[in-house]
Amino acid sequence: MMTITAVFNKLFNLDEGCLFYRFNNADGKIWIMPAKNLRTAMELYQPSGWKGKWMKRGFPLLHKIRMVRSLLHTEKIRCRFDGKLKKLLEKVTDTEELDFSIFCGTPCVHQKITIQLSKGHRILGYCKATDSCEIAALFDNEAQLLNVLHKKGIRSVPECLFCGDLGNGLSIFVQSTTKTSQSKVVHEWGILHDKFLLRLKEATIQEIAFEKSDFCRVLTALQKHTDWLPEEVDKAMVMHAVEDTVKQWEGKHVGFCAYHADFTPWNMYVEQDELFVFDWEYAQMTYPPLLDKYHFFIQTFIFERHWTAQDIMAYVDSPDGKWMDKILFKCYLLDMIARFTIREKGTINGDISRLMQIWSGLLAGLTM
Repeated sequence: MMTITAVFNKLFNLDEGCLFYRFNNADGKIWIMPAKNLRTAMELYQPSGWKGKWMKRGFPLLHKIRMVRSLLHTEKIRCRFDGKLKKLLEKVTDTEELDFSIFCGTPCVHQKITIQLSKGHRILGYCKATDSCEIAALFDNEAQLLNVLHKKGIRSVPECLFCGDLGNGLSIFVQSTTKTSQSKVVHEWGILHDKFLLRLKEATIQEIAFEKSDFCRVLTALQKHTDWLPEEVDKAMVMHAVEDTVKQWEGKHVGFCAYHADFTPWNMYVEQDELFVFDWEYAQMTYPPLLDKYHFFIQTFIFERHWTAQDIMAYVDSPDGKWMDKILFKCYLLDMIARFTIREKGTINGDISRLMQIWSGLLAGLTM
């Protein structure tokens, strides 16, 4: 597997083409934005903290001021598409001389490059690129799942425009979007979120033997790899909770439905009073209904409000948290612990280590 820099160098030519700005945050995430139509380009940037939100609003207005660029630790570079990638993207978007902005991914085992494609002020779609066979399989999963959702009448999700090999050991996924510079990223739960998940449940729910479900598959995978559970979690407590959950449903038929698995403000937006949800690469078709709501709340509690496990449990036990079904919340926590343990194969660090501690603490609070 190449480094993300090696993947980048196969997709783009530096020191050639138009002027771009390169900047990064404290977590090591890197963005590369064109000076041309910068406000549109910055739609790729989805910060959760106030500094990042100021950067998104203010930088397009002040980027020509050298002192501002210096304070924000941005550097000027030149960049253009590699010829093969340019040809493919122009073909699938039916647009010549595309504008683009780049996110070099969250540092983790599934790090990939994401490119926002635009023309002038119009956003046309998004392209993801990797050299990893594991991530390429996620691209295939996303393409197949999006096709299923469209066939079932779910329209407020992207269409897959291309999924396949670019050559040079790279795999590409390209999707459409309805996003505009006027689209809103909503950080508080509302009726549009409820409507979307209810529609998703109604369109995809199916009766299935629990043992054949995706949810059972991930739990049994964890049972086979308990040695991968990190020190941050109480292994005995987690495995006891897994065994209890499996016993609750084994031998039964269950009504499970599609699960996005990363249903957060930064993977959705509102356009013309409709919630549009993207990044379905981790999605599955047979999970307990409405687990995505738990993910939205827990992720915003952690990353935007900076709550601890104790803060979240106080919410769960408060009148505001009455909507939470503790059995489903337990299922959600087990899924997160299991999926990240399997994904990272026991190598846990950074944000994931912190998340594991919180998920484990919440699970302990539910099982006391």
